[in-house]
Amino acid sequence: MSQRPLRHPRTTRPTGFTLIEVVGAFFLMVVVLVFITGIFVENGRQRAAATELMRERLSAIGTLALVAADLESAILLTPKEGADPQDHPWQFVADDSGEFGATSLKFVTQNAPATNSGENVSSWVKVAYHLEAEDETGWTLQRWLSLRPPSQDGDEFPDSSDDGWARVAIGVSDFGVRFLDSEGNWVDEWDSTYQAPSQMLPEAAEITIELLRDRRRGELQGEETMIPGIPQTRTVTLVMQPIDVAALINLENGGGQETDCFTIGQCLDAGENDWYSLELEDQCGGDEFLCALLTSPDNNCWAAIETSYPKLASLAPESCSS
Repeated sequence: MSQRPLRHPRTTRPTGFTLIEVVGAFFLMVVVLVFITGIFVENGRQRAAATELMRERLSAIGTLALVAADLESAILLTPKEGADPQDHPWQFVADDSGEFGATSLKFVTQNAPATNSGENVSSWVKVAYHLEAEDETGWTLQRWLSLRPPSQDGDEFPDSSDDGWARVAIGVSDFGVRFLDSEGNWVDEWDSTYQAPSQMLPEAAEITIELLRDRRRGELQGEETMIPGIPQTRTVTLVMQPIDVAALINLENGGGQETDCFTIGQCLDAGENDWYSLELEDQCGGDEFLCALLTSPDNNCWAAIETSYPKLASLAPESCSS
């Protein structure tokens, strides 16, 4: 009779993870978290760099558009025959040249804002541009705007404390405007004072602005946190020609023929002429074109006042407009 072999009792395996498995899983989780965190940090840096680049480009484009609009609408009146050119307030002056051209400009433009609601304002206004130094944020490009064309005693460059200045761009690394003369040469400065009447305004202008941006990691070795960005340039053509006031008045009057329109003199005959007397006493605010119209009221059409000086026209009797 055979006997069954003896069986060893079944041993039970303990449940759970060993210390080595826990340590390995923790290490793997740390590696994954570090990798994911690096991706988020790098994406954040790229987003910040893209935002800074967009800010820089949009600020540069907006500044170039404003300066270009002013220059495209630049206008000048030629001085009277025999007058001293230095006493002529209508000037186009650009100086203080730098790497990209003139950094200080002053001229008269037709690019008047629609909200220009000052008393007896004109559609012709004087503008000026100037770079003002800042501490650690580069330069600030300032723009000055008048309510009227230049007067006899207001032909100097506006002082920084004068009203009318406004910031156009901050964090400017460099700014300048170059000009194309009638001979096809680009020059860094311009002064219409002693130019021939037909050459008082340049043919074209090249505007360049360079803004500061945040330094990206690894770009430069040094303590600078802001570095110059890419220069942005725009070229515009100055379409206006210097205006001869005497010739313009003569042309509006039909070349010296008898005026066949409702004249300024007829409007004055309607009464309420306080506005007329005040303008002449004020020398028309230095506006030679307006003075030329008012000093010859019987030879100039009232429509010229309504078209160029609507606020002044509103002070006259209603019968003039009708």
